[in-house]
Amino acid sequence: MIKCVVFDFDGTLVDSNEIKRETFFAIAHPWDPSGMVVAEVFERWPAADRYKKTHKIAEGLISRSLLPKDSSVNQWAARLASEYTTQCESAIASCAEIPGASQSLSELADNGYLLFVNSATPGEPLRQLLKLRNWDHFFKAIYGSEASKADNLRTIALKTGTIPAEIVHIGDQDDDLQGAKQFGCHFVAMAVDNMSSAEKSLFVIQDLSTLPELLKKLNQEGS
Repeated sequence: MIKCVVFDFDGTLVDSNEIKRETFFAIAHPWDPSGMVVAEVFERWPAADRYKKTHKIAEGLISRSLLPKDSSVNQWAARLASEYTTQCESAIASCAEIPGASQSLSELADNGYLLFVNSATPGEPLRQLLKLRNWDHFFKAIYGSEASKADNLRTIALKTGTIPAEIVHIGDQDDDLQGAKQFGCHFVAMAVDNMSSAEKSLFVIQDLSTLPELLKKLNQEGS
């Protein structure tokens, strides 16, 4: 019986993957109008979080003498990270949700499922985004990039007294799939932007409107 439903955020609850990518180019544009430095960072560190990416962008800008002399990598990285957070928060707070997100969250909460977020976004910005979208009340807890996807799932299990078979993780990226595999719970792939995780998954959905029915199916199979 499924008791906990755990959602990734970007590309799973909101259609924000492209917004986050383009924002890195936007914040560096005054000094990197061609986008060369940012593109190189994405190529070399595709899975890095915002803080490592902005640090590497600052390093790249300084190494190419695109910033004022005597610029500090740490100071510019902090400046870029702050601007990135501000721009992303504004854009993602109002961007399109994945179809069916609000309705499914409401239905699942009403049906007694314990809902959580498990995202590669840092926790504090993530909590602010969920609050701005008026979704924070749906979730028992919100976990970000301070720990791995698998470790966040372990924390959820410990706090709720559940076992892996009672938890389903929903996401659109390979790190979501790998986190679920490492922890040992069910995984549902969102076939929205990234098909590689979907191709390896037993359960695939195009949007969240069909999730409640899929959970019913999982419960029937497990009974």
